[in-house]
Amino acid sequence: MKKVLLVIAVIVLTFQLYSQNNSLVMTRHRVLNNKLPDSFNNFKIIHLSDLHSKTFGKDNNKIVNKIIKENPDIIVITGDLIDRRKYNEEKAMLLVEKIKDIAPIYYVTGNHEGWSGKFSSLEKKLNENGVIVLRNESIILRKGHEEISILGVDDPAFSTTGYGEDYKGNKIIEDEIEKIKKAGSFNILLSHRPELFNLYREKDIDLVFSGHAHGGQIIIPFIGGILSPNQGFFPKYYKGLYKESSTTMVVSRGLGNSVFPQRIFNNPEIVCVELVRR
Repeated sequence: MKKVLLVIAVIVLTFQLYSQNNSLVMTRHRVLNNKLPDSFNNFKIIHLSDLHSKTFGKDNNKIVNKIIKENPDIIVITGDLIDRRKYNEEKAMLLVEKIKDIAPIYYVTGNHEGWSGKFSSLEKKLNENGVIVLRNESIILRKGHEEISILGVDDPAFSTTGYGEDYKGNKIIEDEIEKIKKAGSFNILLSHRPELFNLYREKDIDLVFSGHAHGGQIIIPFIGGILSPNQGFFPKYYKGLYKESSTTMVVSRGLGNSVFPQRIFNNPEIVCVELVRR
């Protein structure tokens, strides 16, 4: 009897661990801001991050179907489409090819694109599929006579050596944001790193989309995430909405895994943000 119970326990545990890594959830947020132009009221943004070449269902249909149901105005991807350790452009592009006709896609790099040393190949394929790759540049979105700005900065991995990011890399991001932000516009920044929130706030960015933290990998209920890159143990910015002054940051828990292969209480997520003028 004990052996039977042990087998059952192992089966249940295995199923739970598999489910934690593969049961995709949709997380919805409403971001209220009186600076938002009237024409962009109820503007809907799908946010994807940290795929790490993972797939969800045949041809990524689990992701695709969830996005279709939301009927977004745009899709933003905040880096780490691939994983430098198990580099696979085909899996990354499989998702892009399936969602590119749903809504315009805006993309910025993550640290794994920088570390891979192969981003030029991936960038070419993204461009060929109509993805707007923002590399320290901005673009204007217009509706009628009103507009908002989407800014995108390269990950610090492109401007530093080795696997650690230093002041130089962060200073480059600070300088690039200053160059590309649009005075008087509602500025949306795509940047892989949530730990730089204070910098985004100091630059008066209205809305930031980030990833990188993987939801803290393991989330302890009522306590929070355990560990995230560049923030260490019990990270401050690991999932959800953060607001200080006039800046709101949306941090995705991400879709895939990298070094640590298991999520706990931290399902992969798609984020849907609705902009609301208040």
